Amino acid sequence: MKKGDDMRAKILDAAESLFYQKGYEATSVQDILDVLSLSKGGFYHHFDSKLKLLEAISEKRCQAAAREMEEALDKCQGDAVDALNAMLDAGGLFKKESSDYLSLLIRVAYRGEGGALREQMKKATIRSCEAAMRRVVHRGIEEELFYSRYPDEIGELLLSLFANLTDDLAELMASDDDSTSKLTAALNKLNVYRHAVELLLGAPYGRVLLYDMTQLYEAEAALNRA
Repeated sequence: MKKGDDMRAKILDAAESLFYQKGYEATSVQDILDVLSLSKGGFYHHFDSKLKLLEAISEKRCQAAAREMEEALDKCQGDAVDALNAMLDAGGLFKKESSDYLSLLIRVAYRGEGGALREQMKKATIRSCEAAMRRVVHRGIEEELFYSRYPDEIGELLLSLFANLTDDLAELMASDDDSTSKLTAALNKLNVYRHAVELLLGAPYGRVLLYDMTQLYEAEAALNRA
């Protein structure tokens, strides 16, 4: 790793840790500088603002999710639908181990002025995970579980749906509705998106699992405790 890349990574790690400990709003650029004994010039050489830091953290998270998707595909012993479900579960936002990151996003991107960040996250998801999705689509076609005339192109459309679903669910969690209403609405969205994905792939009805409702329930409970 080049020296500049190494410092950029250290800034990202320090910022992410401080955002979780103190909160995004309460963390200043100076706090990050103090942790790293870094000058302002050194910081602004890599990032223009705190928001740019958060965008870079989200990009890093998407790249990590893509690696986890690839690993899930490699490990899956089932058929292509099982592989698709395992891949989406591995790369999903609402896992228990991602609760700090989810809470951060909810506060900044969904209860603040985070429209640009949300769009950046969607694009990063598609860009980072398209290769994994292409793999599972081709696998499903070979196993005659999926059908598409455009196996190389449909992955982007599927990931767009998954990214939009994630965005819709996060927006629901950020709302002021009670938990029961949120989870009921989440279940409805899951059914709608699942039906759309199965139609696009010609997949067996009812077998695609985009998000586990248990994960959403636990994520909602964790946000309420935060």
